[in-house]
This record gives sequence, C-alpha cells and structure tokens, in this order.
Amino acid sequence: MSIPTQRVAAGNAVALWIIAVLAAILFLREASGLLIPIVLAVLVSYALEPVVAWLERRRIPRLAGTSLVMLTLVGLLFWGVYSLRDEAKQAMEALPAIAQKAREMISSATESSGVSDAASAIGGSSRSPSSPQPTGGMPVSSVLQQGVSSAATIAGDLLIVVFLLFFLLLSGQHVKRRIVEIAGPDPARRRTAAKILEDIDAQVQRFLLVRLFTAAVVGVVTWAVLAWMDVDNAAIWGTLAGVFNSIPYFGPVIVSGGLLLVGLVQDGGFTKAVQMSAAALVITSLEGWLLTPPLLGKAERMSALAVFLGLLLWSWIWGAWGTILAVPMLVVIKSVADHVGPLKPIGRLLAP
Repeated sequence: MSIPTQRVAAGNAVALWIIAVLAAILFLREASGLLIPIVLAVLVSYALEPVVAWLERRRIPRLAGTSLVMLTLVGLLFWGVYSLRDEAKQAMEALPAIAQKAREMISSATESSGVSDAASAIGGSSRSPSSPQPTGGMPVSSVLQQGVSSAATIAGDLLIVVFLLFFLLLSGQHVKRRIVEIAGPDPARRRTAAKILEDIDAQVQRFLLVRLFTAAVVGVVTWAVLAWMDVDNAAIWGTLAGVFNSIPYFGPVIVSGGLLLVGLVQDGGFTKAVQMSAAALVITSLEGWLLTPPLLGKAERMSALAVFLGLLLWSWIWGAWGTILAVPMLVVIKSVADHVGPLKPIGRLLAP
C-alpha cells in the first residue's frame, strides 16, 4: 500500500471515530430519560454489592440479603425525608418573603447607583407615570410549580432505580460473567474483559464509598456549624452541602452562594451572610484538601482539566444528573481506556 493510500485510510479511520463519538454523545443526550436511572442503579449497586456479598458469606441467602439491604436503604431514605419535613416546609413557606426582599435589595442597589434614573430617562417617554413597574424575574408560583414538577420527576426516577438496583444486586456476578462471555472465545480478550470489570469494580466502589463518607462528614459538620450560628433551616443546608459536595468545583460554590444570598435577605446583615458562606466554603475546602486525597487514592487520578471538561460535557448531556454522575462516568471511561489498546490515548489524556 502506498503512502498516500495509507494516509487516506488513516484519515478515514479518524473521521469514522469522530462520527462514532459524536453519534454516541447525541444518543446519550437523547436517551437521557432511559439511561440515567440505569446508570444510577448500576453505580449504587457497586457500592452495595460488598454488603450483600458479606451477608451471603454469612450463609444468608442472596434473595434475603438483597431484600434486607434494600429495605434498609429505602427505610433510611424515608426516615431522612420524614426528619426534614418540617424544615423543608418552613423553607418553602419562606421563599416568597425571601424573593420579595431580594427584589427590594436589587431595586434599592440599582436606584442608589443611578441605573434606575438612567433607565427612566431613556424610556420615560414610552411609559406612562401611572403604569406599574415590572418586578422582573420569574414569579414565585412558577418557581414552586417547577419545583413540584422536578420533584415528581425525581421521585419517578428513584422508583425505577430502586427496582433496577434490587435486580442487579440479586443477580450478583451473573451479569459480569455474561459480559466476559460476550467478549468472545479468545482467552486473551476474555482476560482483558475480566480485568476491565475488576478494575471498574475496585475503582468505582472505592470512589462511591469515599464520596458517601465525605458527603456525610461535610453534611454533618455544615449542619452543626450553621446550627451554632443560628441559621434558619440548618439541617436542609447541611443536606444540600453533603449532596452538592460530590459535584467538583461548582457544588461548594452553589451552596456558599446560596447561603450568602439567604444571609443577605434575612436579618443577619452582610457580616452574618459572609460568615455563613465562608463557613460552608471552608468546610468543603478542608475536606477536599485533607480528607478526600488520602482516602480516594487511585480512584480519581485524573487531570483537573479533564475532570472540569468532563463535568461540562456530562452536564450538557444529562443536565443536573450529569453534574453528579460526571466523575463516576470518567472513572469508568478511564478504566476501560487503560486496558484497551486503541483507547489508551484517551486514558493518557485523562491521566494527571
């Protein structure tokens, strides 16, 4: 084969790879409603499989052990929701007042800076003095309606996740053995497939368990500090801090920004708002610097740039769920790429 022909063949191969990747990304985006519950169930099964296996080694049948684990998990979820019901109700009832006060603060700030006068001078001829000023922003009722709709969607997804999780835990190693068989009759390919699954098992399990532990630590400490500072709905903010702590870069900023906004519109003043926001940011920063690195080890040895870009990509593909699932999906992709020859360049791109 001549050199020009080889170059054409290489160019065609690269073009096919690019088309395949783009097609896969579009498929993931369009099929998000189907794939997100499946991915969530698979990831949670990695974290719970050691518990079910431990019960099985204690001569408890797999069905009984899986049922016990699932009942415990669902019970803990219901207990958590029931415990936070009063604070959640108070937070929802306080939303209209907080939104109104935030609008007043924004109007006052714009008027003091002269923005409102300039706008009136420009558009005064087209607006009668008696016409009401637009309040701006989305009505609180619309926000509440969207919140209820989102909560119903999440509840439906969680119900699907619970059933999928039960069947995945019940199947044990059956699915993984079938995946190894699908790899083909070649012993080398089967060994590679088994090694990939083992690597994914080890890294994803460790990653999820560490994230669960650190989320609990951040949530409890944030709740304790905010309660000591007499912050309203401290338990809700502690829960949000633990959940959003799993989102790299953006999660702690969202919680700190929310606390700053709530502190500003409440009666604590600017100093109290900054203290609330700084406390949450310091807690998550200390966790990221001191607690996570020694616990996580190899499970998240990836480039910071790759994690940031992956977070943007998965957020675009799967929205809010993508921000939570971005790093676990990158861990899985890197585990596969490290063991498959043609994909090893991707593994090197993700490496630190």
